[in-house]
Order: sequence, then structure tokens, then C-alpha cells
Amino acid sequence: MCYSATGLLAAAILLIENQDILLHSNSAFQKPAWKVYRQFLISVLVYYAVDIAWGILESGKHDRLLFADTSVYFVTMAVGIVLWTRYIVVYLDEAGMFERMLTYAGRAIALLVTVMTIINFFHPVLFTVNKECVYHALPFRYAILISQIILLFLISAYALSSMIRHGSMNGHRQRYRTLGSFGLIMAVCLTAQLWYPYLPLYATAYMLGTCLLRAFVIGDEKEAYRLGLEEATRIAELKQSVEKTEKAYRNALRTSSVFENIVSALSEDYFNDFLH
Repeated sequence: MCYSATGLLAAAILLIENQDILLHSNSAFQKPAWKVYRQFLISVLVYYAVDIAWGILESGKHDRLLFADTSVYFVTMAVGIVLWTRYIVVYLDEAGMFERMLTYAGRAIALLVTVMTIINFFHPVLFTVNKECVYHALPFRYAILISQIILLFLISAYALSSMIRHGSMNGHRQRYRTLGSFGLIMAVCLTAQLWYPYLPLYATAYMLGTCLLRAFVIGDEKEAYRLGLEEATRIAELKQSVEKTEKAYRNALRTSSVFENIVSALSEDYFNDFLH
């Protein structure tokens, strides 16, 4: 049960910090990148639920349910990798060969994990769970996790290279650095979990990574959006003020013209009366 406590805490933190993105309550997150990020957060929540269930089932010694939950565990982990890859590519908005390679690599890993998980039901290649509810990792488990670790390192290198190439020009260095750090945290914790499968290291990595994203990426996006709204409001108010001034000026010109006509007419009448 202690294993599940980390997942429960991580899920609560994610829901509290990201309710505006998950519920679409802020128009700052209507861009395509944030729609992908919302999908990623949902996949993280699903992973937390599966991870929490894993701790409960292992503690209760439900071997068959633990086997099924572990199978779903591998799939949800791979889905999270796919969505994280897609988010990075969409957020950095650089369409090229390397970006397509990252996207296809993520999908290929997810497909491989799904196929291997199905095969594992009939012929164990990833893991086994015995009647005493003891989990045993098999060689293919290490292979698919190592492939995900490599992809996470590549994604981090991609984000950090974007920081070097463009960050100094557009003021987004901190955001790119955070995106790169997220992948590194995930990769390091996943590497440690290769040897310590009974520790909730991946859930911990998700919790730390999403908190960093909230503080240094999402927070910056919201602040930039707020400043943009304030600037747009000032421009609109200035435009209205100019329009009112122009209207008053036109009215003054019309009034002046009317007075000039009246004065001209009176002057002409007075001059005629004087002559007569």
C-alpha cells in the first residue's frame, strides 16, 4: 500500500495544478500544442491509476489481476511517451526530418509494446507473476524500457538544441530548458526502475516533471497571454479614445461652420441695412 501512496499524491497534485488545462477553463490553452498536452496529462492520470492499482493488488496478493494490471501498465507508459514526443514536436513547431523521425519512433515503440504485451499473455516474454504474486522481469521488458529511455534522451537533446538555436532570440530559453529537463528526469528514473521495479520511480518522475512544466512553461504561457490581453485592451481603449476625439473634432468643425454661416449671414444683413 505504501507503493500506491506516491501515485495518489502525484495524481492529486496534477489535478490541483492543471485543472485549467484539463477543464479548458482558460483560453490561453487553446493552441494545438496545449490540446496535445491535455491528452498527455490525461495519459499521466491513467498511468497513476494503473500504478496505484498495482500497489494495491500486489499488497493483496491477487496474482491474476496483478498480471493484467502490469500489462496495462506497460501500454500506458508507452502511450505517455508517444504523447510527450508529439507535444514536444508541436510545441517547438519545427517540421523537419528529425521531428518526423521522433514522432514515428514514439509510435513504433508504442506499437511494439502493445504487440509484446499481447504475446506475453500466451507466451511470457516481458514478465511473469507467480501464484505468490511475485513479479519477475524477462529480457524483452528491459529491451522496451531501454528503447524508451533512448527516445527520452533524444527528445531532451532535441529540446535543448532548440534552446541553443532559437532560445536567445525569442526569450524562451527557460521553457526549452525545462522541456529538456523533463525528458532527462523521466529517462534517469526509468533507468533506475530497470533495477528497482518495486519502487514508484516513474510516478515520481512524472510528478516532478509536470510540476516543473507548470512552474516554468505553463506559468510563462499564462503570463504572456495575460500581458497580451492587457496590451490588446490598452490598444482598444486608445483606439476608442482616438475615435472619440476625432468625432468631437468633426462635431466642432460642423458647429464652427454653422456659426460662421450665421455670422456671415448676420454681417451681410447688417451691411445691407447700413447701406440702405
